[in-house]
Amino acid sequence: MNKKLIAMAVGVALAAPMAANAGVKVYGQFQVEIASVTNDGYGENNGGKSATYTDSNGDTVTIPTDSRTGIASGQSGIKMKDNKRGRLGFKVSEDLGGGLKAIAKFEWQIDTPNGNIADGAREGWVGLKGGWGEFKAGRIKTPYKYTGGVKYDPFVTTYMEARKSGGMKGGAYGQNSFWSKSVSYKNKWGGFSLWVDYGLDEGNGTSNAGNMGDYSAAIKYGQKNWEVFGAYNSYDSNNNGTTDSVSKVGGQIKFGGAHTISAQYEMDNPEGSNNDGTIYFVGYQFKMGKNVFAAQYGSADYDPAGAVKSGTEDATYYALGVIHKFSKKTRAFVGYRKTDGKNADNDLSVVSAGLRVTF
Repeated sequence: MNKKLIAMAVGVALAAPMAANAGVKVYGQFQVEIASVTNDGYGENNGGKSATYTDSNGDTVTIPTDSRTGIASGQSGIKMKDNKRGRLGFKVSEDLGGGLKAIAKFEWQIDTPNGNIADGAREGWVGLKGGWGEFKAGRIKTPYKYTGGVKYDPFVTTYMEARKSGGMKGGAYGQNSFWSKSVSYKNKWGGFSLWVDYGLDEGNGTSNAGNMGDYSAAIKYGQKNWEVFGAYNSYDSNNNGTTDSVSKVGGQIKFGGAHTISAQYEMDNPEGSNNDGTIYFVGYQFKMGKNVFAAQYGSADYDPAGAVKSGTEDATYYALGVIHKFSKKTRAFVGYRKTDGKNADNDLSVVSAGLRVTF
């Protein structure tokens, strides 16, 4: 076994008893999902690599492929996956008096079916919280990712999710974004909230999102059963002095004690390129007892046709499924997703079932 993994596991085991006495909470999630995938070329929603081909119009098109499980674009089969749901972390909170708290968090990405506890970086930050708001510094989830976005998708981190599947923008500047070496401020006044994240390291380079001057901001207004929001990212993805941007507006309404409707509209505008795109998403949820039934639709359109930006190409997205909550910590889910490529024979369909346990 890898020595780093052994050291991490030992560290977690030794830290757990001390955590109970130091205002530290140990938490995590494990997930295993089994799916039947029929893939005619679209690639995977959590793929990190890409493949390039020439479509029927003679245009060069780049599409994402699966970098984790060995079934690439154009292949089909039975797959078992975590889909980036697994995590293990520590939360720290200390009362400093006068309404001020010290807060901190460190979270690893883990891969349950492969038994890998070092699957990737998630969060790592320290901060202060008081009546004036909340300040954090480190590697932080962005306002863009968590305003609307993944909060509106009950299928997030499963095969049925909307991001990178034609329903939401993915990648480090979309609904997959955590920014390294950044600072953030967040506060709420009545029904109005503001959240800003700012890149603060000139040496961050191209390998991490959150270069010096990158910023992500979101405003939201709402009450108990409804909300509306706007979010904006400005970033230099290549660290070469050019600025890209992506923005979105949306909202959610709950009614009748059982119904939820969510929607968002994204505008992707890379600087110095004519590959502008729009992506919209609509979702409906119906709660009945311990079950949540969900139906979702999305569409991504880039100009010129076939352009790709952060794992989203021209496509139409559909998903339908049910989530059964055995308890607050354990759920099972089953569903169907189909992504139809608009410019070539590059479709993908999935029938999937999974189990998630939280602690």
